[in-house]
Amino acid sequence: MKKWTLLHKGNIEESEKKSVSKEVYQILKNRGITDDEDIEIFTNPSLEYLRDPFIMKDMKKAVNRIEKAVENRERIWIYGDYDVDGVSSTSIFIIYFRSIGYDVRYYIPNRLEEGYGINKEAIDYIESEGADLIISVDCGITSVEEAKYCREKKIDLIITDHHECQSEIPDAYAVINPKQEDCDYPFDMLCGCGVAFKIIQALTPPEIFRDTVYDYIEIATMATICDVVPLVDENRIIVKNGLKSIKNCRNVGLDALIDVCGVDKEKIGSSHIGFSIGPRINASGRLGFSGLGVELFTETDREKAIKKAMQLDAKNDERQIIESKIYHDAEEEIKRNPSYLDDRVLVIAHEGWQHGVIGIVASKLTEKYYKPTILLCIEDGEATGSARSIKGFSIFDALMNSSELLNKFGGHEQAAGLSLSVENIDELRKKINSFADYNLSEEDMIEEIKAEFEICEESANFKLIEELHMLEPFGVSNPTPRFMLRDCLVNEIRYMGKNRQHIKIIIEKNNRFECIGFNAAHLADGITIGDRVDIIFQLDENTYMGNRKVQFIIKDIRLAYPSSVSSNIEAVNLMMNIIPKDNKNLYINRNYDIRISKEDVSGNIEENILSLFNKNTLVIANTINGYFRAKSDISIINEDYSVYFNCLNTEKTEDEIHLIFAPNIDKIDIKRYNNIILYDYLYNEGDYADLYSKKSEKCRIIKNYSELDLVYLKNIIDNIVPDRDEFVVVYRYVYKMKSLSIRLDDIKAVFRMTPLKVIAALRVFAELGLVDFEMSCDSKFIKAVSRPKPDTKLDLNKSEILTNLKMLRRDSYEFYKF
Repeated sequence: MKKWTLLHKGNIEESEKKSVSKEVYQILKNRGITDDEDIEIFTNPSLEYLRDPFIMKDMKKAVNRIEKAVENRERIWIYGDYDVDGVSSTSIFIIYFRSIGYDVRYYIPNRLEEGYGINKEAIDYIESEGADLIISVDCGITSVEEAKYCREKKIDLIITDHHECQSEIPDAYAVINPKQEDCDYPFDMLCGCGVAFKIIQALTPPEIFRDTVYDYIEIATMATICDVVPLVDENRIIVKNGLKSIKNCRNVGLDALIDVCGVDKEKIGSSHIGFSIGPRINASGRLGFSGLGVELFTETDREKAIKKAMQLDAKNDERQIIESKIYHDAEEEIKRNPSYLDDRVLVIAHEGWQHGVIGIVASKLTEKYYKPTILLCIEDGEATGSARSIKGFSIFDALMNSSELLNKFGGHEQAAGLSLSVENIDELRKKINSFADYNLSEEDMIEEIKAEFEICEESANFKLIEELHMLEPFGVSNPTPRFMLRDCLVNEIRYMGKNRQHIKIIIEKNNRFECIGFNAAHLADGITIGDRVDIIFQLDENTYMGNRKVQFIIKDIRLAYPSSVSSNIEAVNLMMNIIPKDNKNLYINRNYDIRISKEDVSGNIEENILSLFNKNTLVIANTINGYFRAKSDISIINEDYSVYFNCLNTEKTEDEIHLIFAPNIDKIDIKRYNNIILYDYLYNEGDYADLYSKKSEKCRIIKNYSELDLVYLKNIIDNIVPDRDEFVVVYRYVYKMKSLSIRLDDIKAVFRMTPLKVIAALRVFAELGLVDFEMSCDSKFIKAVSRPKPDTKLDLNKSEILTNLKMLRRDSYEFYKF
């Protein structure tokens, strides 16, 4: 189960900003954007806001060296990487040099044969072809030995990179990486192509760059999206303007690839780039054909570009087949060795895997199990691998901690590459899991899903959908806004897709909404028509046969209140606890000195209830309806909480919320709480008297119920005491059958009375020694076995439980005038 977090709790206020609605203003506030200037820059990120590239460390030095090389007609090589970012970086440099009439050559290592980064064999090849200057893009920050090798060969090396720096920076002619500790550049989250883009900006006079920027920004946009860097600051400026430019795409190769993918350029967004365009470039690199991407983006002939784009499309199909097999192998390995499921980090090695593809599979396993994952391909005594992580756990730091076991590694907090000797694999698994045991808590291992705020259903309309477009592009640090809607009635559930992997749910409050979940059929497990649910979703619109309607894209869904309490294990557990199990939890008829007024009892549903919780809060529910309402509220405020039935564990820490169902008020230490929130009417006047007389002066009592909720309490009070005839029916049935095992759903049909009355009767019989009664919290069955009949007739009135329930019913009837 995922952890739900509301970025803003309670009502959203009217916006003072005339340019945006209150809903969009709240989303901007959630991102820390509040003043007019910041809102203007975020919603209209002009290219004028690009920073001075010369602030970046070594930029002036690198620019001077490149200009000198051009002036002296030196031989320049671009050394790239094989992923989208590296291919894009290489491409825009070639396009730049071509624009000034200068020929350069490029080298991208074969992923399958050479692996990641600069290597000495590649330097040897470049030297043999003739080289004076190498410019690395999207790689090189860990190439300490290779930088020395270049110096020995009297080849100048300019490293441009964006990956995490290790303790030693290579001794290159210049190192441009905004992540260097002594770099003053104010934004260090550019991708590799973003860094290359800044160098081209520095190389180009401003008045010329204003026109030529569009020759590079489309490719830089693709790289920025696909490298999954935060879409804020300069990344947002690049992508926002790049997506606009792509609608009339200048780059012949990118335009061809978009057409081959079947993407409408007028509607293109970050998701099309990330999930359709990018994977085709990556596929060629993963299979050892990285040069194909560079050839495409530097092609100027439309017909040739289409052929290259189709080749990339075919490589992507090939990649998908290989990926599917690796995923199947990894899952089979986990099934064979269940100890993997106990690990906090999955480390799985296998012979014969295509190591160019295992990164995608690592991502999928990380998503499925919500655990950091390292997949390793074994070949010739060495294991080469890819690592992916979850929020809050730096896989780069984890590998750094095990660096003595590795031959090579590099990457980011969330993704990394590595190689090691086969004999070190088991030790790596042990050591990295020891690191994770210390650095990953149980809470960290629960996936968090965030919603902007609880939306008013009237606001879920076309106007808001249209306004949300101004917040695009969406990605890391600016996610697609998600909203929460609670207590929705499920009217229809339909499974779709070849393998029934998609789901359509029709929900209703005051309005009906169509909800679609892609590859999310599992989210409907345990949900039935008639249930009430809470949902987190993205707003979208759907047009079919000219009919346009608002549509919710489901991101998560959970039960708010079951249509049949007898069919829901949690509700059954609540029902069990309404009737005391023994005389330890009996209701006490007590005397009290204070009188309870109507004002003391009457409540009102609090619209801003989430803002009233604090860590030292007692939440009371007496009905199944009240309990589910309370749990829904508590579970989205992200505080620690514990659930109790009838009595509290007084040893529990005060630094959390306590939710108690059907409590004995007289047995609770009321004074310890700052807040007491009632989600139901209390049983009677004595309970209210206990609450008001024992609370501390600073304690607030919030009655979060309405008059309509009294019917739920009355339903319980009416059903906790069977009459004599009902006792006889239950006893005769059990005695005749000898043993009873029956679903709660079937009780009404068999006994013609409510499950609550049958449970009450069996509790009384068990107290009097007439039956053995069993009902577990994780079962929808009740079980009872008859015991030998007593020699003398038993008097039901000797039952303390029955006497107690009658007393409780009497006091409630008198107080509420039922």
